[in-house]
Amino acid sequence: MKIRELRIENFRKFRQPLHLTGFEDGLNLVCEQNEAGKSTVLEALRAVLFERHGSRSDRIRSFRPHGDEVAPTIELGFDLGDASWRLRKRFLQNPSVELEGPIGRATGDEAEERLQTLLGFARAGNRGADDDSRGALGLLWVEQGQSFVLGTPGQGARRTLEEVLAGEVGVVTGGQRTTTVLQAIERSLADYQTPTGRPARRLLDAQEAAASAAEDARAAQAELEQFDSVLERLEAKRNEQRRLVAELDDPGQQQKLTQLEADLDRAKTAGQALRTAEALRREAAGEHTRLEARETARRDLRAQVTQAEQAATTARAAVEGHGPILEAARQSEKDATAALEAARAALRMAEERRLAVQRGQAAQARQRALAAAFLRLDAAEDIATKLQAGRDELTANRMTADAHNELLNLEQTVAEAQAAVSAGAAVLSVELLPSAPAARLNGAAVKGGLRVLVSEPQNLELDGIGTVSVTPPASGEPAQARLRAAEQDLTAFLADVGCAKPLAAKEAAQAHRDATQATALLAAQLEATCSEDAALGIGAGLDSLRGALASETRPVASITPDDGAAGAEDVDDAWQKARTAEREAEGRRQAALDTLQEAQITNVKLTGQVERTGAEVSRLGEQLAADLDAIDDDALAAAMEAAMTDEARAILARDEAQRAVEGLEEAALLQRREALRKRRERLENDRLGLVGEIAQLEERAKTLGGAGPAFRAAATAELAEAAAAAHDRLKEEAEMLSLLAETIREAQRETARRFLAPITQRVAPFIGRLLPNASIVFAEDLRPTLLTRSGREEATDDLSKGTQEQLAVLTRIAFADLLIEKGKPASLMLDDALVFADDDRFEVMLEILAEAAQRMQIIILSCRTSAYRGLEAKRLLLA
Repeated sequence: MKIRELRIENFRKFRQPLHLTGFEDGLNLVCEQNEAGKSTVLEALRAVLFERHGSRSDRIRSFRPHGDEVAPTIELGFDLGDASWRLRKRFLQNPSVELEGPIGRATGDEAEERLQTLLGFARAGNRGADDDSRGALGLLWVEQGQSFVLGTPGQGARRTLEEVLAGEVGVVTGGQRTTTVLQAIERSLADYQTPTGRPARRLLDAQEAAASAAEDARAAQAELEQFDSVLERLEAKRNEQRRLVAELDDPGQQQKLTQLEADLDRAKTAGQALRTAEALRREAAGEHTRLEARETARRDLRAQVTQAEQAATTARAAVEGHGPILEAARQSEKDATAALEAARAALRMAEERRLAVQRGQAAQARQRALAAAFLRLDAAEDIATKLQAGRDELTANRMTADAHNELLNLEQTVAEAQAAVSAGAAVLSVELLPSAPAARLNGAAVKGGLRVLVSEPQNLELDGIGTVSVTPPASGEPAQARLRAAEQDLTAFLADVGCAKPLAAKEAAQAHRDATQATALLAAQLEATCSEDAALGIGAGLDSLRGALASETRPVASITPDDGAAGAEDVDDAWQKARTAEREAEGRRQAALDTLQEAQITNVKLTGQVERTGAEVSRLGEQLAADLDAIDDDALAAAMEAAMTDEARAILARDEAQRAVEGLEEAALLQRREALRKRRERLENDRLGLVGEIAQLEERAKTLGGAGPAFRAAATAELAEAAAAAHDRLKEEAEMLSLLAETIREAQRETARRFLAPITQRVAPFIGRLLPNASIVFAEDLRPTLLTRSGREEATDDLSKGTQEQLAVLTRIAFADLLIEKGKPASLMLDDALVFADDDRFEVMLEILAEAAQRMQIIILSCRTSAYRGLEAKRLLLA
C-alpha cells in the first residue's frame, strides 16, 4: 500500500483545509515543530481508514475542533498493487463515505466493507477502532510515544501474519485431520466447561445438584443441632432462674444498704470540717510566703544600690583619663589639614602646565581628523549617487515580493479552476474503423481515434453520414465561469505590472530581488562610510557629515607633530608626582579625622555612662527609702514570726480534721450504695427476662421435636454423598478432555515456534548490524521476548527503553517485508520514533530505514529536523 495524497478539513487543529501531496514510493519525511499537527495527520489517516463513518462515539466527537459544531472530513488517495483508489469520509453532520477505484464506486456500508476486504482489517466496535480491529496496518503505523512498545499483536494483525505461515505450519501439525479431532474434543469439552474454564451444561447441572443436596444435608444437620441446642439452653435458663430467686430473697442485702446510709452521713460532716481547716492553712501559708518574698527583695535592692555606686565612681574616672587622648587627636587633625592644602596647591600648578600641552596636541589631531573626514565625504557622495540610481530602478519595477506572491496565487487559482473543469466535464471518445468515412472534430481531421473532455460544445462531422453535436452538461458551467474569471484576473494582473506573460513577470520579480540586494549593499556601505566621528563631534549619516564639513576648510598639506611637544612627558611626570603627593596628604588627613572621630565617640560614650550610673544610684536609693517607709526591718521581722505561728496552728487543725475523715470517703460510700441499688434492680429485671426466655425455649423445643430432625439429617446426608460422587466423575471426565486438547495444542505451538523462522530470518540481519553477535527469539504470539548476546539471555522487558524501541522498529520492518512478499498491503509509518537512541545507533537505524524504503513506503513524522538532515527522503510540509 502506498499513500499518494491526503486532504484534511475541520479535524481537530486543522479547521482550514490541509492538503498533503507528493508522497513517493520510498522514504517520506515530515519534519515540523511541536504542535504543528504531525500526530493529528496520523490520527486522520487512522480515522479515514478504520473508523466507521456513521459512528458517534466519544472518539469520533473528539475529531471536531474545540468549540466548533462542524463535520470532520478526510480524503485519501492511495495505491494498492497497480490500482489507484480514492476514499472520502465525513463524520457527525450528514456522515458519508465514498470509495472509488478500478472496480467502480461504492458508498455507505458497502464502501466500508469493500475497504475492510482490500486492507485486511475488521469492523470497528461501538467505542471505535482498536489494535484488534485495525489489522496489520494498525501494527505498522506507530503513534507518538508507542514506538518502543511491541506487545502481542492484535487479533487482526496476528491473523494476517499467521496466514502467510499457515501452509507450512499446517503440514507439520497434522493438517486438517488434527484440526478436526481438536474441534471434536472442544465440542465435547464445551458440554462440561466454557473456554475460560468455568462449568457449563452437564458439569454445571451436576455441580448445582451436588451443591443443592449438600445444602439440604447442611440444613437438616443444622436443624438437628438447633434442637439439641434449644434443649441445652432451656435447662441452663431454668438453673439460672433458681439461683436468681434465692439471691433476691437474701436478707443480708438490706442490712448492707442501711449501714451504708449511716456511714455516708458521718462522712459528709467530717469532709466539711476538713475543707474549712485546709482553707485556713492555705491563707496562713500565703501570708508567710508574701513576707518572705518582701524580705528577699529588700536584701537584693540594697546589693543593687552598692553596685550602682561603684559603677558611677568607675565611669567618672574613665572620663577624666580620656581627656588627653581627645586633645592629641584634635591637634593631629589640624596638622594633616594644613599639609593637604599645600599638596593641592602644587597639584593645581602641575595641571595648568599639563592642560596647556594637551591643547596644542588636540589642535594637531583635529586637523588630521578633518583631512580624513573630507576623504570619507568624497567616497560617500559617490556611493550615494549609485544608491539613488538603484532605488530609481526599483521604483520602475512593479514586480515586488507581494506582487510575485499574488502572481503565484493567481496561477494556482487558474490551475485549480482548470482541474475543476476537467473533473466535471464529460468525456468524448471516438474510435474509427479503417473502413470508416473521413471525420472532422470542430473542423480538424480525426485519424484513427481521439479522447477529449467536453468542457465546451463539440461538433463531429462524418462524411456521407452527418454531424454529431455534444453539449457539455449544465453542471459544468460554474466551473467554466470560475476558470474564465481566474484567467481574466491573471491577464489584468500582468497588464498592471507591465508584463505580457507570467514568465516575463517572474523574470522581472527576480530582477527586483537582485536590485533590492544591490541597494541594500550600497546602503550598508554608505552607513559604514558615514559612521559617527566622536573626535570631531559629527553624528552618523551623510547629511551630518555634509553639514559638519560645510563650514570647515579642507587641509591642503599633511599635518606633522609639533616639535615643542617633546617635553609633554616631563610635564606629565610632574603632574603624576603632584597627584601622588596630594593623595598621600589626603589619606593622612582622613586617618587623622577617623582618629578624632573615634576619640569623640569614646568621650560621648563615657560621659553618657557617668550620667546613666548616677541616675541608677538615685532611682535605687529612692526605691529602698520608699520600701522602708512602708515597713521597717523590725516590723517586717515581727510580722514574719507571727505569720509562721499562724501557719503552724492551721496545719495542726488540718491534720486533726484529716484523721477524722479517714475511713469515711464520701464518694466511695455513694458509689457502693448506688451499686447495691442498681444490682437489685438488675436482678429483678433479669428474673422477669428469664421467665420470658424459658417460655420461648419450651415452645421452640416442642415445635422442633415434632419434625423428626434426626431422621431427616441422616437421609439428606446420604443423598448429598451420591450427588457429590456424580459431580466428581463428570469433573474428572472434563479434566481428561481438557488435558487431551491442551496436549494437542502444545504440540501445534511447538511446531509453530519452529516455523517462526521466516520472521526471525528477516529481522536477524538488522539485529546483527545494530547489536553485533546478538539474536532475538519470538514467542508463539509473535512478540519478541528474549535477546541473546555473548551467550547470555535477556528478557526484552528488562532492556533499556532505547534498545526496546529499536528492536520494536526492526521487528515491524520484518513484519512489513513478510506481508509485502505475500502480496498483503503494508507500509511503515513512525511518529516521533527513535527518540531514545544514541547517536551511533540512530545512524545505523537511519541506514536500515533507507534500505527498507527500497522495498516499501515509509513515512516518518518528527520534530527533530537536524537529526534527519542528512537523510535522502521526500520532504513534505504541513502548509
